Amino acid sequence: MQINPITYKPNFGRAFTTRENIAYSELLNDARENLGLEDTSAIIFDFNIPSEKKKNTAIGTTWSQAMIPFIKFTEKMTGITSVQLEPQGKITSGNASPYSGTTFAFGEHIIDLSKLTLKRYGKLLSAKYIKNLDKNYPYDKHKREYKTDYSYVTGTPSETGIQTKALNLAFNNFKKGIEEKNPQVLKLNSEFNCFKRENKDWLEKEALFTVLSDIYGTQNFNEWSEPDKNLYDTNTNEQIRQNRIKELKEIRKDDMEFSDFVQFLADKQQKESHSFTKSKNIKLYGDCLLGFSMSEMWANKECFRENLYYGGPDPNCPDTNYIQTWGLPALDYTKLGECGEDGDISKLGIAGKLLFDKYTTFFKRYDGIRADAAWQFVTPFVYQTINGNYEEVKMPEINNTIFNIMIAAAKKAKSSGEIMLEMVGISADKGRNMTMNKYPHLYSTAYAEYDETPAKFLEKGYKDGMFYTGAGNHDNDSLINMAIDTVKRALHLEGMKRDYHLDENILKFNNSDYRSNSEEEQKREDFRTAKLAEIFTAKKQFFTLPDMFGMSERINISGKADDSNWTVRIPSDYERFYFSQLANGYGINMPKVLSVAMSMKHSNINDKLISKCNEAAEILREKGPMTQKEADMAERDGILKHKFEYIR
Repeated sequence: MQINPITYKPNFGRAFTTRENIAYSELLNDARENLGLEDTSAIIFDFNIPSEKKKNTAIGTTWSQAMIPFIKFTEKMTGITSVQLEPQGKITSGNASPYSGTTFAFGEHIIDLSKLTLKRYGKLLSAKYIKNLDKNYPYDKHKREYKTDYSYVTGTPSETGIQTKALNLAFNNFKKGIEEKNPQVLKLNSEFNCFKRENKDWLEKEALFTVLSDIYGTQNFNEWSEPDKNLYDTNTNEQIRQNRIKELKEIRKDDMEFSDFVQFLADKQQKESHSFTKSKNIKLYGDCLLGFSMSEMWANKECFRENLYYGGPDPNCPDTNYIQTWGLPALDYTKLGECGEDGDISKLGIAGKLLFDKYTTFFKRYDGIRADAAWQFVTPFVYQTINGNYEEVKMPEINNTIFNIMIAAAKKAKSSGEIMLEMVGISADKGRNMTMNKYPHLYSTAYAEYDETPAKFLEKGYKDGMFYTGAGNHDNDSLINMAIDTVKRALHLEGMKRDYHLDENILKFNNSDYRSNSEEEQKREDFRTAKLAEIFTAKKQFFTLPDMFGMSERINISGKADDSNWTVRIPSDYERFYFSQLANGYGINMPKVLSVAMSMKHSNINDKLISKCNEAAEILREKGPMTQKEADMAERDGILKHKFEYIR
């Protein structure tokens, strides 16, 4: 049966004991080594992350206290070595898409409020306050475990969200603590002042844009009066600009300070999260947006052409003149300037300098960049609207300039400069050929009709290790729903049989519950196993958290405004949920996946290793204790049906 996690109440599952987990870890390491795996990455959106119990504020964040045990659990069960962290910028009311946010400023909605109760945050909020946000949630608390409630968190046009209310309270307590010379708050204030000095340029502009948007009641700066609409235009008189900035700072001092304070908290929490992943030897890739926000366009107007937006050619969009209308402000590429492979940025134009600042910021925050829609760096596709009609605007090809800017930015940020490129699209051919085997590319095997198996990428000339594949990404349907489509399922299986001589018998379990399922249910489960095993035949792969936990919900329906987009969460009781899902045949049963991948690869086959992987997989597929703690108790009481051991 298909599981809907909104209503599903887990009632069984078999977790490993502490002793078994040690053996399981060694097994995973050996299987990964046998397969030659270099990087396994989890695609994580902040809203995916579970909350701490009794501290559920209806949204998740990778900056939370809950992230630490959650990542440890994910690494333990799946062997991840990196995280592809999706955009963390500001979002606007009514548009929760992280791909329409800011690139410099963080979103206040993903600040972990519970951390503000800690000493290093000056105890700006009380633990009771946080617990009451959870306790007094006025809607369906069970649904909140699986779905983000943006209207509650970020607010509506008529009501302020709880996140803003809590941060305002924290800010007032911060100012009060300074007045009272609270030593913890004074220490925090010293950090705050340092942050403001180091980020003065973009920070001030972001705060001014926030204030002016509030004054005018719109973020559309074209509706503002002069000099505000062109405050940072070079044609604006410098004295007029400075006088207006001074005036705004005086009349909206607290609002601007609050904007800076929110960014400071976000920056502090992001750095803490990054420090943790580093300590676990897990690389953190930041998803660097192709576009810019309205605030960034306003602050750098001359880098853009008015009424020019990024999009993509699409034969399935006749209503918009066969254009995917992304609505993202497009850079004026005639103002990029020059940057060679030597990293000399002295000849950059104003648009090139803006990109350099953007990439420098990302390389400081993350271990590497996941470049969104990177084919646009070579063959940009932009459009304009004229009288409600959409028209493509021809732009010059760019060659290597933007990639060279990235490398120069990494050098300034003292980063290793790791870059992965999204090179998917009708216009991607030139960019793909130019960067093949120079930077890793990202692909999904969800499109069986295009023969996108890892084996096919190798045939196209890719070196193993220079591309990542996933069974799906945030824009694809879930693996559960993919398995239901019998036509696509047949296409996928045909490709795997052709490229890997897949024997479907190795996909099956001996588990009695599996055997009692209908033939169709078994085929769906076998298919999910095969699709996951397929990506592990190559050196680098990724998966989404909903697929890891066997959830049917999509992260996003691409090109469609849907209330369920960008909402799916993993529940607080994720350990119990995960093992219960595995026992029902859903989610990533990693030892089974690796066992099948080793058989599909047909090289360096280790029968003992495959056998032990299958043994571990069968245990995870059976009924039993649902957490490690419960498994330890069952082991102590001598009631475990099977015990997993692994000796190298």
